[in-house]
Amino acid sequence: MKLLFENWRKFIKEDIGYFGDKFVQFKSMVDAGKHPLLIAQLYLDYIGKGSTRKVFGFPDNASHLLKVINVDLVGNEEAYDDDYVNPFTGFTRKHKTVSNENEADLKMQQRHPNVFPRTYEVADDYSWILVERVEPLSDEQLADYLGIPHEVTDKKNRRMYLIMIDIAVEQTQKGMNENLEQTVPMAPRATTPPPQETQELSLVHLQDYAEHILRDRHNRKLFRAVVDLGIPPRELLAKNLGISKFGGDHLVILDASLWEFEEAAPATSSPADETYNL
Repeated sequence: MKLLFENWRKFIKEDIGYFGDKFVQFKSMVDAGKHPLLIAQLYLDYIGKGSTRKVFGFPDNASHLLKVINVDLVGNEEAYDDDYVNPFTGFTRKHKTVSNENEADLKMQQRHPNVFPRTYEVADDYSWILVERVEPLSDEQLADYLGIPHEVTDKKNRRMYLIMIDIAVEQTQKGMNENLEQTVPMAPRATTPPPQETQELSLVHLQDYAEHILRDRHNRKLFRAVVDLGIPPRELLAKNLGISKFGGDHLVILDASLWEFEEAAPATSSPADETYNL
């Protein structure tokens, strides 16, 4: 599998025209010394932004997205030095490039296949990456993919939803600590537990829903990645997830809050949520 990914990236590097004329134009101008964010803002389609990156689409390529570090520009130059700390997010430029570096990490994608969008092109300094474009996800669609009632992912029940996610993460952590192949016995997908008529879902039902979610093989893989990478469970909201079409429709994590430095402890908090929905 690793060789397959490496050969694919090698093929792409030899024929970047595969991604369309607008990407070729972007890369040529950046290679000539233009700042990637400046060129993206001038020639590409703005999609949205988060604390660490801005996201752009291509008018001639509906299958890929460009993620560029979110910095302030003065002309073609960055407004602040590399060690400048944003007072609102606590991020430096390094945090922003590390977001791209970690997302493009081939070893991580190999360790957790089909959990993150695929990465195809990467700047040498990780100021931008080219990734697979996935379909946006609504709260109702998230419930469908998790196999739980729509009311659980409804915004009015956000607190209860996050409790359920915490339970699923704890069950996954327990299974991984015990070096088990799976967190619950493999079984055919059971009938979705019925929604509750009460205003707040009971803890018992949330536990049932968490167990139900983890009966699905892909969901188990996704939650193992959350545990393994220290992704804050509250990131598993519809706005931070999407549907990949590569190899069949499946959930992927759009932004894993992977802005921690490699030598730092796994992220346990999210200073600012991503605001784009891809």
